[in-house]
Amino acid sequence: MNPRIRSTAGAVLTVTALTALAACSSDAGADKPKSHGPSTTKLVSKSAYDYMHAWMAVAPADAKTMCSLQTKAARPNFDEGGSLAGCIKERKDIGAEDNDSGRAPLNIKISNVQNVAASPRHPAGKGALATMHRAGEDQFRYVLRLVKEGDKWLIEQTSDVGTRFSHTADPVASVLADRG
Repeated sequence: MNPRIRSTAGAVLTVTALTALAACSSDAGADKPKSHGPSTTKLVSKSAYDYMHAWMAVAPADAKTMCSLQTKAARPNFDEGGSLAGCIKERKDIGAEDNDSGRAPLNIKISNVQNVAASPRHPAGKGALATMHRAGEDQFRYVLRLVKEGDKWLIEQTSDVGTRFSHTADPVASVLADRG
């Protein structure tokens, strides 16, 4: 075989081998284990929903659930250490006098989950918008700041959206910055 043909044949074999290796390497990630479990957005949304349901959808409010979903700093008894028992004691009467028996059930929707920057009084975390509505009544909205403690997303801050941000579809960052 003449040297030129050998050189060309060698180059073709080299290119073929490199192409095969490149194809194999692009599939290398396919064998990596996939992440299982709910996404951060789903976890944040669930914590926000559970908190708002415990607070607004039942009368009296479910103080135990509310307090267990709050950071110690967000509990009303923070000055006494923010204990779970102290928080429950402080919140046990929320909505006790409300009679919702004739009202439609409260519909709660959590949306606009996003990263939020730290404020002077609260750490960075995730923000979420809770939109609530009962048939025959006007909707109302709250913004929540959640922070991760251990493996849970807990409520650090809640703020009524109010009329100032009523024109805004996504008031999360603005409300949390404004009420920092």
